[in-house]
Amino acid sequence: MTLNEIVKIQSVIDNRSIASDTINTLKNKFYYSKSRGVNIAIGDMHIDHFLRAFKIDDHQKKSVQDETQEIINQQKKTLRKIKRLLNEQ
Repeated sequence: MTLNEIVKIQSVIDNRSIASDTINTLKNKFYYSKSRGVNIAIGDMHIDHFLRAFKIDDHQKKSVQDETQEIINQQKKTLRKIKRLLNEQ
C-alpha cells in the first residue's frame, strides 16, 4: 500500500479532504532509489519502503553529526594546547 493510498483512506475515514500541502509533498518530494536508479515520488512509495528508507537516512544524518562533533572536539583540544603553550611563554 502506497502513501497516496493511505492518505486517501485516511481522508475517507476522517471524512475530511486531504490537505493541499500533504498532496504537494506526496507529489513533489522525491526519494532516490538506489536499486532502481531513479527518483520516486514519496507518495508512490509503499509504506514499508518509506519507513526503511527514512530510517536509513536518519541513521546517516546521525553519523555525520557524530563525525562533526568529533572534529569539533579535536579542534577544542588543539586550541587548549595552543593556549597552554602561549601562557607558558
